[in-house]
Amino acid sequence: MVRNRVKELRKERKLRQEELAGRINISQQTVSRIENGDNALAADILMSLANYFGVSIDYILYRSDSRRGVESQTEFNEIQERNYNLCRRYEQLNLKNQELILNLTEELENSQRVKEELGKKKKGTEE
Repeated sequence: MVRNRVKELRKERKLRQEELAGRINISQQTVSRIENGDNALAADILMSLANYFGVSIDYILYRSDSRRGVESQTEFNEIQERNYNLCRRYEQLNLKNQELILNLTEELENSQRVKEELGKKKKGTEE
């Protein structure tokens, strides 16, 4: 028996076995056998499942409780570090400057949204 998290991941996405099978190009029977632990997971199927669910192979096989692979964990840690540094600097500002930062980020978000909408409209008229 090959213990794995495929059934759990499938149910999280509210998919039937047939739907998952179609999305990763295998049969429903294969999904059933995998979920029951009757089938050893072929490398190509394992990679397809990991890619589809956005988790590591180790997570699927209960070798890790971390859903992320090494690469995505590294990226996540880098983002977390940047956010931490940004928050630390923000907290060192006085209230007036904190308010200024919040107003500036709001203006930047609005400006970005307008530019994106104009870009979509322009792209739509070109087609």
